[in-house]
Formats: sequence, C-alpha cells, structure tokens
Amino acid sequence: MASYSNPQLRDKLAAEYVLGTLRGRARARFQSLLRYDLGLRRLVAEWEARLTPLALAAGEISPPARVWQALAQRIAGAARGTGWWASLGFWRGLAVTSTAFVLVLASFIGVAPRPEPPMATVAVMSDEKAQPAMVVSWQQMKTMREPHIRVKILQDHPTMAAGTAWELWMLPGGKAAPVSLGLVTLDPVQVMKLPPVLANKMDEACGMAMSVEPAGGSPTGVPTGPVIFKGQCVKIL
Repeated sequence: MASYSNPQLRDKLAAEYVLGTLRGRARARFQSLLRYDLGLRRLVAEWEARLTPLALAAGEISPPARVWQALAQRIAGAARGTGWWASLGFWRGLAVTSTAFVLVLASFIGVAPRPEPPMATVAVMSDEKAQPAMVVSWQQMKTMREPHIRVKILQDHPTMAAGTAWELWMLPGGKAAPVSLGLVTLDPVQVMKLPPVLANKMDEACGMAMSVEPAGGSPTGVPTGPVIFKGQCVKIL
C-alpha cells in the first residue's frame, strides 16, 4: 500500500483509470483506494477535465446516401431467391428483427465509409478561468492532400463583440513570433484549410492562442488584442 504514496505513480494510475487502460485487479484496487483517498479522487477529476475535451473534439460521421442504397439492394437481392427463402410469410415474420440486424451488421463489414485518420496533435485551449473553451486538432500534415485543422468551440453560447474578430495563432515556442492561422467564426465545429507554407510549420507548434482583433484580423501580423483562449499542443502520434 505504501507504493501508492508515490506522487508520480498516483498521477500515472489516475490517468490510466480515466483513459480506461487500467484493468483487472489493478483497476479494482484503484477503485477501492478512491473510496477514502480524497487526493486520489482529485487527481482523477483533474484528468477527466483534461481528457473530456479531447473526446468532444471527435466529430460525428454520417453515412452517405449510397450506404443505405447499397443495403437496400442487398436486402432486395436476397429476397429474390428460391425455395423457402422466397416465402412471403418467412420474410414478413423476420421483417423487423432481421432487417435491423442486417443494417447494424453491414456498418461493421465495409459498407460504412472509412473513418477519418486519427488526430496527430491536439490543443485544448482554456479561457481566463482555466475552463476548456476550444479544441484545435489536426492529423499528420504530410498525410493530407488538403492540409487543414479542426476547430471545436466548447462554450455553450460564445459571443463576439461587434466590429471584432477572433484570430487563431500557432505558437512555435521560444522567441519565435506567433503565426496567424486565420479567423475563427462562432460555428461549434469548423475546418480551416491551410496553405502549404503554414502546413509545413505545424510540426513546430508548441501551443495555440486565440486573440480578439479588429474585423478582418490583426493589422500588424501579430496579436494586437487580448488573448482569450490559449493552450499547449499535445502530440498523440
């Protein structure tokens, strides 16, 4: 039990517990400790606050119309068979359960569109109250035909004063100047395309920042207004 007093071990176990990689007896022991260890519960809460925005960064993917058309054709083709498979009573009896099952199963055997490649870098940006406000993420730039980043606003009702704009900046780290990635709207989920010159710089990103600028963006090429969101970049891949 004394080993659980190690701060690094406690933090590591809390992270694995939230991620779901702590399993079996180790997870059961950890859950037992949580019952009376207030500090450990606090670590778990902190990791949940860090990782929940990452989960929210994942966008939903709706299957295109061709998926449902392909399913309908497959089902209709099977129904045109011979023998007891062609029995009208048989198909009526299984119309509800079997059709639903086929629709679910088909999504796992290749008819559904391929999922997007995983994000390589994620930045969870917090506001002045240290609350997660925006998530910026991107895949490996070299793998994309059209380099882009994904922006997700986490605030329920974001506002932007009249005559102003939100400008997103990549922070290279050190003494290098911030690099403008463009203006952000109030849409909850956005995709910002990047020209090759900016895409090539994304591997240098150490952090991201959002500043309030005049309408049209910064007139100087560097942030001129208050920085309302900021966060460090975390490389996943």
